[in-house]
Amino acid sequence: METPQEYYQTPGHVIAAGIVLSIVDIVALVLRFWTRKKQHEPLKMDDWLIIPATLLVVGIGVSMVYGVSRESLGYRTHVPSGFTGDIETAVTEQLQITDKIQWAFAMMLPLALGCIKASFLFFYMRIFSISKKSPINIFLSVLLVIVAAWSISFFFATLFACRLSFWAVWGSTVDLITQCIESMQLVLALCITDFMTDVIIICIPIPLVWRLNLTTTRKIAVSIVFLLGAVTIAASLTRLVIIARAVAIGFDSDATLVITENIYWGLVECAVGIFAACLPTLQFLLLKEVPWKSLKSLKSLFKARQSDETYTGIRDNPDLTATSRRPFRFASKSDQSVSTRPTLRATSSKSDRATLDSTEAFVLEDIRAGEALSMK
Repeated sequence: METPQEYYQTPGHVIAAGIVLSIVDIVALVLRFWTRKKQHEPLKMDDWLIIPATLLVVGIGVSMVYGVSRESLGYRTHVPSGFTGDIETAVTEQLQITDKIQWAFAMMLPLALGCIKASFLFFYMRIFSISKKSPINIFLSVLLVIVAAWSISFFFATLFACRLSFWAVWGSTVDLITQCIESMQLVLALCITDFMTDVIIICIPIPLVWRLNLTTTRKIAVSIVFLLGAVTIAASLTRLVIIARAVAIGFDSDATLVITENIYWGLVECAVGIFAACLPTLQFLLLKEVPWKSLKSLKSLFKARQSDETYTGIRDNPDLTATSRRPFRFASKSDQSVSTRPTLRATSSKSDRATLDSTEAFVLEDIRAGEALSMK
């Protein structure tokens, strides 16, 4: 008795996902760039990486629609009339198209996910990286290298899964087993590592935000903005569970439907990831009141926090000598002279000062007061 098809294995839902999710990501991409222009923020790597990710998602969506049009996705495997042999030795047009689409999808997926993850990491660099040698910048740089290696490795592992016998990819099941590595195990490894990296990347900004001198309410609000990307974790976890179940069941069930299921949830994960990567930017269009006015103001808060920590460490260390200080031009109404100050970078321009809350402003006043006292 045939098992019923799940909704995501039916032609209608496959076509809808391929078209709707592609359009949503294109709109999110356009609005992201428009918002950057409206905020007078420069376009950086976190923005540019969303472009290839979106193109890859559109490519996956087009392949899904084409697969359904050829009854190679969203339909059960057609057994040729009069065929009496082993189905694993059969080579039909439907199975060949299904396998070609699956192979193309398996190569596009790690590239799309890699671009999305890298976009998140470059976005964090835009905000939290104070200098190239700062610990957070080094940590994010290491993660970027790992993500790039992860994406490229799975791309080439899929490309050469059958070594140079590319014909085996769309041959019979017997050809696939004898000429290629275990494809489902490779997909499972991709899903597991994908989920692990998603969890790490989404959790990075939370401890950094909670170190800022903000009220608890504002800390929660800023954290929620960053945690909007957690929807990618839900999508990758859903795909991991489905693929793990498919690996356990194997191809005893209908192979075409198993492939349809894999591609469907892969598209959902990528599309949701792109939208989530755009949400911190798009929330300026959706909300009247936001936790910060611009990326520059949030970065100013983080810089002020670093300045506060540097100043406190120098002030509380009696062993510091004049060699740890540098000249600082201090101007007052009565005189101008050269004084010394701790090595720090305090935000003092009118535009940046306006973005700081009362606690951050108090820190700057405390620093300036210490400088004035050192002159007397």
